Amino acid sequence: MFQVISCLIIFSMYSIAAKAQTAYKVNYHISEIKLHGSVDNLDERGKQLTREVREQAKAVNYNLIATKEESFFEAEDKLQSDSDSPKTQMLIKLAKRFASFNEQVYSNYATDSIIFSKRLAGQDFKVKQKAYNFNWKISTSQKNILGYNVIQATGKYYNPVLNKEFSIEAWFAPSIPLQAGPDIFMGLPGLIVEVHLKGAVVTARKIDIIPNLKVQNIEDTNTSNEKEYEDIIGGLNKKLERYLD
Repeated sequence: MFQVISCLIIFSMYSIAAKAQTAYKVNYHISEIKLHGSVDNLDERGKQLTREVREQAKAVNYNLIATKEESFFEAEDKLQSDSDSPKTQMLIKLAKRFASFNEQVYSNYATDSIIFSKRLAGQDFKVKQKAYNFNWKISTSQKNILGYNVIQATGKYYNPVLNKEFSIEAWFAPSIPLQAGPDIFMGLPGLIVEVHLKGAVVTARKIDIIPNLKVQNIEDTNTSNEKEYEDIIGGLNKKLERYLD
C-alpha cells in the first residue's frame, strides 16, 4: 500500500512538472536609430532634435514573455512617469516611431495566429490574423549578444499601413528553443534577440528564465480580421491622399 501511494505521489509530481511552463522574460531596447539622409543636411535645430531623440531612444523599453506555446509583447508605458516633461514625452513618442511596433502582440504558436493592438490616426485597432510568413533564409553569419551565440536570418514582410514590402534582418539564438521575438517578428528556430528594421535596430538588453510565469493574453472579442484591417487602412490612406491633394 505504501509503495502504491508513493508511486501515486511521484506520478502526480511528475505530471505537475510536465505541465510546468518554462517562460522567458526578454527586455528589448532601441539600440540604434536609422536616419534616411544625412544629418549634415539639417539645420542646427534639426541636428539638436535628432541628438535628443537618439538619447531618449535609449530609455524606450519593450518586454516579451514567451514559452514554447505562446508569447506576449508590449512596450513599457514610460509616458506614465510624472517626472517626464512634455518635451521628453514628445521625444519618446518620436523615438518609438522609428521601430513602429504595435502596442501589444499576443502570439499562439499552436494555432499559428497573432492578436495585436495598434493606435493609428487617433483610432485603436485590435486585429486577429495568421502569423506573418517572413520566408526566413538563415545565413552562416554569427555573432554574440548577451553571451549567446546568435545566427543571422533575412526575410520580407508586407506592411499594410505603409502599403509596402520591407526586408528584415533578424539574429536568433538556437540555444533558446522559442519561436518568439519582438512584436510580429517570430518563426525562427530560436529566440530572436535582435531585429534590424527600416528605422531602427532593436536588441535584447536582458533575458531571464522564470518558471511558471503566466503569459498574458489579449481578448479576441471585437477584433478585425486581416482583410478587414487592410480595408480600413486602405480607406484611411485614401482619405490622407485626398487631403494632401
